[in-house]
Amino acid sequence: MPQARYDMPALFGPSLMPDQTQVPHAEVIVVSYETARDAAARLLPRFFELPDTAVISVSHIDYHDIDYLGGRGYREVVISVGAVYDGPEGPLQAGFAPVMWVSEAGALTAGREYMGFAKLLGEIGPVTAEPERRRFQCAEYGNVLLEGEASRLRPLSDEALERVRRNSAQVRTFGWKVIPGPQGEAPDADYPLENLMRWSYQHAWAGEGRIDWRAPERKAAPISARVIAAMKSIPVKEYRRAFVGEGSAVIDRAATRRLGAGA
Repeated sequence: MPQARYDMPALFGPSLMPDQTQVPHAEVIVVSYETARDAAARLLPRFFELPDTAVISVSHIDYHDIDYLGGRGYREVVISVGAVYDGPEGPLQAGFAPVMWVSEAGALTAGREYMGFAKLLGEIGPVTAEPERRRFQCAEYGNVLLEGEASRLRPLSDEALERVRRNSAQVRTFGWKVIPGPQGEAPDADYPLENLMRWSYQHAWAGEGRIDWRAPERKAAPISARVIAAMKSIPVKEYRRAFVGEGSAVIDRAATRRLGAGA
């Protein structure tokens, strides 16, 4: 029998995050590039391995009308690495996000405490939209951390859009729940997770992508400077086609599960 899910502040009742969040409208930009395997491997915890090709993706997602935010929306910028988990069920392949920034503090809770997403608070403005180009950025204390761009955008054909719809009907991502123990003790939690979202795209485009990693000093961006320094050191071998999509989504927290029999 499933138990009620609690998160801080736990004394006021079960979690405000529902088992499923219906997102009526979301806008997505994904810029991906191939990189060196040894560099990408540094972004994965011990539970995961790289597939044959090391690919890093940077995504900007604008979620509208979120239930647990009282109908407000939020934005996030996600860094993810293609990863493989070789467990008792056989190998599973999905993206693992070593870090993501969100624009609203309320969106941090379920991600960090329950789904194993390493969320940080970021200043993420609306996308700059032009007929064939989309641009976005993420900042901390007014200091830009990264800028992304998808340009020369062209609508997907009906056949290509249908393939995207099939492939995104169930999008699985890996998480890593790690909660440190006090006074140098072993972690209270340290295990991998699998999470699930369902996307339904109405419109989609493809084009050329580019990411500009900035170099903020520690004092300027005290939480994120070391993350950006690490990402800036990872080489870009070749950009893949950028993706822009608009549609609806379901965040299925009830499908979140711990991976591994001994985890």
